Amino acid sequence: MSVRIVRLFAALLTPAAFLAASPAIFAAEPAKAETEASSDGPAAGHSYHGEAFNEGPRQAAVLIDGMSPIKFETSAKTPAAQKFIEQGIAQLHGFWYLEAERSFRQAAKEDPELAIAYWGMTMANTNNTSRARSFIDKAMELRKTNTTRRETLYIEALDRLIPKQKPDDKKPDREAEREQKKKRTERYLSDMERLLHDFPDDVEARALLALQLWLAERSGVKITSRYAVNALLGEVFAANPMHPAHHYRIHLWDSARPDNAVQSAAMCGPASPGIAHMWHMPGHIYSKLKRYNDAAWQQEASARVDHAHMIRTRLMPDQIHNFAHNNEWLVRNLLHVGRVQDALDLSRNLVSLPQHPRYNTWNKRGSYKYGRQRLIQTLTEYALWDELIKEAGGSYLPPTEDDAQQEEWLGWLAVAQFMTGDNRQASRTLRSLQRRSLVLQTTVLDLEDEKAAEADKKDEAENKAAESAKPDDTSKKDAEKPEDAKEPEKKEKPAPTLDEVKRHITQLDQILARARAAEAVKKKDLKTFQEQLPKGRLNTLIQAQWQAEIGQLDEGIKLAEKAVKDGPSQVRPLAVLVDLLWKKGKKDEAKKHFATLQETASTADLNTPMLAKLAPIAKAAGAKTDWRLPDPPKADLGERPPLNELGPFRWQPYQAPTWGAKAPDGKLVAGEEFDGKPRLIIFYLGFGCLHCIDQIHAFSPLYDEYKQAGIEVVAISTESVEELKQGLDNFGEEINIPLLSNGDKHIFKEFRCWDDFEDQPLHGTFLIDHRGKVRWQDISYEPFNDADFLLKESKRLLALP
Repeated sequence: MSVRIVRLFAALLTPAAFLAASPAIFAAEPAKAETEASSDGPAAGHSYHGEAFNEGPRQAAVLIDGMSPIKFETSAKTPAAQKFIEQGIAQLHGFWYLEAERSFRQAAKEDPELAIAYWGMTMANTNNTSRARSFIDKAMELRKTNTTRRETLYIEALDRLIPKQKPDDKKPDREAEREQKKKRTERYLSDMERLLHDFPDDVEARALLALQLWLAERSGVKITSRYAVNALLGEVFAANPMHPAHHYRIHLWDSARPDNAVQSAAMCGPASPGIAHMWHMPGHIYSKLKRYNDAAWQQEASARVDHAHMIRTRLMPDQIHNFAHNNEWLVRNLLHVGRVQDALDLSRNLVSLPQHPRYNTWNKRGSYKYGRQRLIQTLTEYALWDELIKEAGGSYLPPTEDDAQQEEWLGWLAVAQFMTGDNRQASRTLRSLQRRSLVLQTTVLDLEDEKAAEADKKDEAENKAAESAKPDDTSKKDAEKPEDAKEPEKKEKPAPTLDEVKRHITQLDQILARARAAEAVKKKDLKTFQEQLPKGRLNTLIQAQWQAEIGQLDEGIKLAEKAVKDGPSQVRPLAVLVDLLWKKGKKDEAKKHFATLQETASTADLNTPMLAKLAPIAKAAGAKTDWRLPDPPKADLGERPPLNELGPFRWQPYQAPTWGAKAPDGKLVAGEEFDGKPRLIIFYLGFGCLHCIDQIHAFSPLYDEYKQAGIEVVAISTESVEELKQGLDNFGEEINIPLLSNGDKHIFKEFRCWDDFEDQPLHGTFLIDHRGKVRWQDISYEPFNDADFLLKESKRLLALP
């Protein structure tokens, strides 16, 4: 099939129809020119094979070390395709969906008519039903030829699970949709049981059935017996003791009986050591069992494997599923075991990672938001008030656009200022919060007035309609017609509702009460403290310390004792209790709890103020200066490799490739000319790409602002020198950004702005610092156009230590 015919089909058919109409999509010839793609088919950078292929991985897969050996017979025509199918299934078992899809795409490139490859792509996208539907439709089309009955059963079962796409006006209501989802899930379970009945030696069918039995609860299908599912998994492990389904056993027992999954916790990581999530999952079990040091080890192992993979494949951190969650949970466990400095370092590292509007900003569940939360948590729970104040002028806790986040931070800043005796500055911070509260209260009054006015207006309209109504009157019809048929103005952010503002005021009142309670503690104002304490909703241990400081030592001890009971094997509750008991004169009791603390704090930072002040107690107890006792080795952990063999503890930006491109006059411009200077490089697909021109239009007006920030900007095109010169001559507008030619596209390939599956260039935008390290990037089927965001983010990243 010629390129032009392929593009003609793409222009005439919907993405799903085109996907079904092209039986060998990965065998299509590459584009000859981006301008041709723009005019004859999909936009430049978009897939020739439908929208489903725009997203997801566009770079080739490789066979990765550390994947569990999976046996899954298919009708693949080449050994390479078979290997990538089995690698993809191993990655599915580890919830490594991005790389699983990449492996299945690679299998399809090796064998374009391999239906089970599209089944795999569907499995990697079950949380994205639109893409999943396109992939399974293709699998259903290809299953008609050269597919075994077993593969066909897998494909048809998944086809019945993934919902068909329906127009918005024909979608069922929420209740009906839930019922349909439940029925589809029940049918899928039945289909998988049928497959297992017909092919009783299929280990993967058992593993995937066990997974779906656990997942089915999300669709309203209850697990009637976890032990029955566990028995099914036992059959998997009887066939393959190191099968990655240990991951599923952990999920099965995580919230119910975590002790039932201790064996799988030991075997999960070694089963697929190249998948970070397989190291992460045992941390669930160890955390539930209060084995926080073991949990922290697992989560650090996961982070290291992720870091190694990201550096090797040039991915940005939050492009990895579960990366931010793993690291924020690691911080929590580090706090439990007293590794305060590591918790601070990791929290700051999370804040420092590249932000992106799609997956990591202040209002998304990504590294930045988690890092900010955990940094404040570490500083406040361990009473590091001086360090908290220093952060006020630093790079890690800058003002945020989110009012709630900013108020939470200002509230703790006021607390820290009161606690360190800076009453003047604390009062200023408190007043700024009070002003915010007054603004919100005024907003409530305004909204209540608007609500009352709207009610009066509605009553008046109803009364007028009732008075003027006649049996044959057409005025009712006229009244039903809108006076103005214009579309309402679109607002970027809807105004908060009355209930939302009231909830905001409640939260702010809690923050104010907390700060006032801190002020009362330092002033020894017991009456005010008692008034503000119930409103502030303080952390139990912070409250215990404050009550002791203001003179309510017995109340503080009771709270600390409760915290020790509620949080066994945690350093902080024990440290606070030991300190308060010693102050009360209960020295024998303090020494008793100190002996427990010595074992619990086996890896803790003794120079942390909360622990450093226990030195006199340690001396009185006859302990050494380093009073920690080593954590005794455990026999149920399995084999653990040295952590440094898994990867680095922190993500580091990779070194940008060297390059050289030609200016419109044919002169060679070498990348080395920018050495020692931050620069922004835009890879665009020529003047024939309208989206690219939109990108140039977005960045060109800000060229001087980037320059003022010390950032050079250059754009590299897929066009030849002659095409670039002609495009500039015909463009008719001044472009501030220097445009360069890379007609053979080798620089695009070096920077991985390239679709290896379809052999075509992609859009790319890169921020490179003065050392030549890539600090931020976007590679996509569409250009990155938010020049304002990237200017702000570039300044932030380049200012970080």
